[in-house]
Amino acid sequence: MRSFKEQLEKDFDDTFFNLDEFAELHTIDGNEIPVVVDNEALIGLNMGKSVETDGIFTDSIIIFVQRKYLDYEPVIGQVIDFDGVTYPIDNVLSDTGGYTMILRGNEG
Repeated sequence: MRSFKEQLEKDFDDTFFNLDEFAELHTIDGNEIPVVVDNEALIGLNMGKSVETDGIFTDSIIIFVQRKYLDYEPVIGQVIDFDGVTYPIDNVLSDTGGYTMILRGNEG
């Protein structure tokens, strides 16, 4: 019988991070891995597009990544390469088995 943690990891692989369900292959720091991009969650958080005081528009995205695919623990302010674009991590939450990251991008 599997432990709860083992079953949760299996569910992540079989459902949430399944390439036929929610996940898509994206490149993070040169490594192609399954990622779930959820811009609808940002709209719900009212964080999708905002205007900064200096007039620069920011376009943030939210991604979910399994811990096993990163060889580091992401932190706020760290810069990552996501699909060939450099983004600073605006916020990061460590969940069971993975990370939820908000990446901040700029549009001029």
